[in-house]
Amino acid sequence: MDYKNIFITGATGVVGKPLLQKLKDHNHNIYALTRSAETEKSLKDLNVTPIRGDLFDSTLHEQLAEHDIDAIFHVAGMNKMCAKNPEAMFNINIEGTKKMLALGNKLGIKKFIYTSSAVTLGEEKGLPGNEDATHRGSFLSNYEQSKYEAEVEAFKFDKEFEFVSVNPSSVQGPGRVSGTAKLLISSLNKKYPPLLKNNISIIDIDNCTDGHYNALLYGVDDERYVLNSFHVTSEELISKVKKITNWDGSPIYIPKNLLKTAGPIFDLVSLLSSGDSIICKESVRVLTHGHVYDGAKAEKELKLEYIDVDSFIHKIISWLIDQNLLELEIRGEN
Repeated sequence: MDYKNIFITGATGVVGKPLLQKLKDHNHNIYALTRSAETEKSLKDLNVTPIRGDLFDSTLHEQLAEHDIDAIFHVAGMNKMCAKNPEAMFNINIEGTKKMLALGNKLGIKKFIYTSSAVTLGEEKGLPGNEDATHRGSFLSNYEQSKYEAEVEAFKFDKEFEFVSVNPSSVQGPGRVSGTAKLLISSLNKKYPPLLKNNISIIDIDNCTDGHYNALLYGVDDERYVLNSFHVTSEELISKVKKITNWDGSPIYIPKNLLKTAGPIFDLVSLLSSGDSIICKESVRVLTHGHVYDGAKAEKELKLEYIDVDSFIHKIISWLIDQNLLELEIRGEN
């Protein structure tokens, strides 16, 4: 095995958790970064060696030096919208990534798989975002800027190993109830849900896991790969949901200009509130922009088999029903 011993950050997150299981299934020796005693115990129960610390811990090299680490999966990062103080996100996403790259050099690894994001493409509104997209030159959110700058720093870093960037779109599927899933739950539990007419791009969680693992096996040095199972419009998504389930709601589509006009008001409310808001001017920019991502390069070069949109909807809604988050029925299943 070329990459027997692997160090992974973010092993308990949405992307990292199933990737950890994938690595276990393929009999790799796994060393996972953890900051808590509770997580340390759960990792040991999985026969995974916990490495105590964080991205900036100066003892990581000492802890890992004797394990002959072959590859690093740097999955950890911070994604926070409407943060009053985004400095921590920039520090973790940019400086934390540089720390892991430096660690890779010290450990003499062979390959580094970096979890970036499709938002770094910065495609113009309505245009497909792929690896060749030209960034629009402005950022929709602090998260986008932090990941864009982190990716730039990662590619120009003086590395002594192969480096592959994996850029997932919105990661959704069983086990996740945030992002698009949260919107889906909220909408399908209403008769007249408020929605935007928009482009939606999704990477199924299992496709995302395979994309990361296959990047280790097939990813070309100094390349990036957009992971995206499919894209649909919000109207197409609702239409497909109605064909697959017994949901008979009627969305009320909010004009985008109305939402944009309200952006400064949301910021004012956020400023006066004690915590971070869930909606603000930057989240409005993201919501009204939409995304059409193209994952064809990863499909071909990383040998991925993407799920189709109908199968994905059946899969995610069945799971949400099992979790008692939706009171619906799948057509043909009683």
